[in-house]
Amino acid sequence: MEKYLNASVPIHERVEDLLERMTLREKVGQLNQRLLGWRAYVKRGDHRYELTDEFKREVERWGGLGVLYGVFRADPWSGVTWQSGIAPEDSRQVTEHMQSYVTRHSRLHIPVLFSEECPHGHQALGSTIFPSNLGMASSWNPALYQAVFHEVAQELRARGGHLGLVSTLDLLRDPRWGRCEETTGEDPYLAARYTEAAVWGFEDLKPAEGSAGPGASRVTAVLKHFCAQGEASGGLNMGAASIGPRELREIHLPPMHAGVKAGARAVMAAYNEIDGIPCVANAHLLTYIPRSVRL
Repeated sequence: MEKYLNASVPIHERVEDLLERMTLREKVGQLNQRLLGWRAYVKRGDHRYELTDEFKREVERWGGLGVLYGVFRADPWSGVTWQSGIAPEDSRQVTEHMQSYVTRHSRLHIPVLFSEECPHGHQALGSTIFPSNLGMASSWNPALYQAVFHEVAQELRARGGHLGLVSTLDLLRDPRWGRCEETTGEDPYLAARYTEAAVWGFEDLKPAEGSAGPGASRVTAVLKHFCAQGEASGGLNMGAASIGPRELREIHLPPMHAGVKAGARAVMAAYNEIDGIPCVANAHLLTYIPRSVRL
């Protein structure tokens, strides 16, 4: 048996063995997320779903899939309704079918990660919906927020999901911005406390004297957006953030710092730019950020 397939081998050795075997194309395939999850299947009737040709072509092109985003997403953007989407009781069936296809049609049999939006509940048909982040922050109750995301994680995991995207890093700086309700408000301290609570809730970690203790991982929290997306000029989403190093450190980085200390394992890049450089690949931004904040 190859080392990377042997569960008794330490994880870091398995990862290194797997990376040495992968081609450049396979590595790119693990990183890109071009395919939208709701385009990976078609509903043919009650409890009947088929994988699309688009999904199969993507698997063939890259020798697998690293992450598939939004399989369960149901909203005006996806256009998914109860007539066309995945019923809650069919969720595990669909993800297992996709997982089986990906592993059988990839040379190295690498399973796919299912990534889902969880702004205030899993954004899917039949999921429990909670108040928006702005509403929950008004309670000033991080412990309750942690309990909420523990519930969200359990629902997502039951459907076959692995990654939960949640907006806790954005600060509300301009009420004209159309995503204000995704934030926990304008206070960096409160945002930091809610960020760590979201991580603990998703990952099933128990805080002990202000730090994360051991626990069984449930869902990986993907914190967003890094960083200063709430500072968009003119309240325009994806607008430039016209700020300096001090404001970045004092206002926008505390939630990220708290998330890292709480045990966050993933973060989503912001859509904006800082100093004219996109946050997506901003090496210059690292000069603003203390090493203790970096993942």
